[in-house]
Amino acid sequence: MTRYNGLAAPEKSIQSVRCVQAEKGALQRANALKQRSQGKRGHIISEFRSQTVNASTVSPPILPAHSAQVAFQAAYSPIAPTVERNDSEAASPASSSALQYSKEFFLDLIPDYAEGVYPVQPVIAEYELRQYIEIMDTDQDVRSFIYAFGGCTLNLTRYGDRRTDEVVKTIENLMDYSIESMRRAHKHFHFSVMRAMQSMFIHNCLMSLQASDAAFYYMRDAISIIQLLQIDNPDMTVALSPPERSRRQRLYWQAYIHERFVAILNYRRAILPPLYTLPEDDATIPIQVHEGFNQIIKLFRLLDTEFLNSWLDSQGGSVTSTWVEAKSRELEGDPEVDARELAMLSMMQRADLSITREWLRTLVWRLAMGQTLLSSRSSKECLSLLFPVRLSQTLRQQVSNMSRQDIEVHGSSITQKLFEITDTIADVLIHVPAATIEETALRIDDFLFILDFVLLFPQLDQTRRGILLEKLERLQTMFPQAVSNASSPNLPLDLHSPGANDPWYHVTQSKTAAGLEDMADGLAHVPTHEAPRSNAEVKVGQLATWNDISRRLSMQVATFGNT
Repeated sequence: MTRYNGLAAPEKSIQSVRCVQAEKGALQRANALKQRSQGKRGHIISEFRSQTVNASTVSPPILPAHSAQVAFQAAYSPIAPTVERNDSEAASPASSSALQYSKEFFLDLIPDYAEGVYPVQPVIAEYELRQYIEIMDTDQDVRSFIYAFGGCTLNLTRYGDRRTDEVVKTIENLMDYSIESMRRAHKHFHFSVMRAMQSMFIHNCLMSLQASDAAFYYMRDAISIIQLLQIDNPDMTVALSPPERSRRQRLYWQAYIHERFVAILNYRRAILPPLYTLPEDDATIPIQVHEGFNQIIKLFRLLDTEFLNSWLDSQGGSVTSTWVEAKSRELEGDPEVDARELAMLSMMQRADLSITREWLRTLVWRLAMGQTLLSSRSSKECLSLLFPVRLSQTLRQQVSNMSRQDIEVHGSSITQKLFEITDTIADVLIHVPAATIEETALRIDDFLFILDFVLLFPQLDQTRRGILLEKLERLQTMFPQAVSNASSPNLPLDLHSPGANDPWYHVTQSKTAAGLEDMADGLAHVPTHEAPRSNAEVKVGQLATWNDISRRLSMQVATFGNT
């Protein structure tokens, strides 16, 4: 006998789970490198799906920059040096359609940028933006950058009810203006930090708009400029002032983080190695920004070459139990040290770090699953089949202590991480059922809390939203009584199962042979004044009725999915 969370289960169930692991591993090895599109990119457990499916917390304010910033601003000007151009290359005026966005429009975005963008992309400071906006009418390169700044700021700071269709259209317009006015590289082209960040901002917008190929292009464009700036060469940066050197190091690491994320998300090769140093101390930026950015760098450094090769390798690379345990220990870190480091950060920064850490732990678990290294009997959490179930409990506690604002400000990247975690939890609930209905209800309760939270993200695209809702329907089909005990306050009432009178209960019954038999037996007992009907007639009639209910409820699910 084997136990799930202390509950007995037949040994045959474990053997079947091991077979499932083997099938999933084979499917992943065969398809991982082929799957690039959204919703079909190498989930380890959810590959099996295609074979079987028929209290807001107040954030502490960012500390003000040190007084040294004043002196730095006087000594360093962010405006790119003037480059001689031919008459044909003279800066062109802004297009008439772009003139609707005035200097005041962009100046009004700076507070949102300082609060929601700069802490996670700490390269272009607020005072630099003001200087750029001042000269944007006379400098095409600067104006092109400012459009990208405006689009990215709106993209990361307009969420929830504020992310209207009009806002999304404005984001697209600003991004398009930036791309259209971007000067092509020529023999006198000046590669700058500003130009690299312009491509990073465009990349950010395109990721949220689900244009992954174009987003990858602009990320690589930024990386090309970073390589031309030779930030990875200490001999070339030693002559820079300490603040400027630190800023360029942050630029390098930002591209490193984005590239590593895309490598996992879209199965693409990463070309940037880790920089030889973390960003040096910089007295011109808030200490919270410096420390928070360094912490996220340390997490993404765990996505080293060996990790990425294993993720991209159809054979699973060098993933062993020893490797999984070592990588899991790295991700766990030192609780006391982590607590001290997190204490000085804002809730926005803590949300990013906490969810990213859980996402990385999920990736390690998936690699272990792909190599059939997991067991329900393992005493080590990282090698347990039930790790995602325990992860759902931890994540629920964390999310309950964060505001939606602190999470949604991180845009499509945090949405994708939460989707990956939620999708993995659903697969485990489907393929590794608990021994009792009570335990199943507890697991689904945690899952529905996370699902409920994720479905409300406006950045969640329809493909991924559909995947999660499909798995919700499947769980409801498998465990209608368990779902009825679970709480999910924001899901529509149509997705709850309070009892036998609930249409979802009948839909569930209509999809199983045993359920049809039960319905036929129960409904064949008609009143004496009515003509008796055969079981076959009852089955056909009720099946049509419940299929109609299923169709209508599915339409309601789709409506909810579009909200």
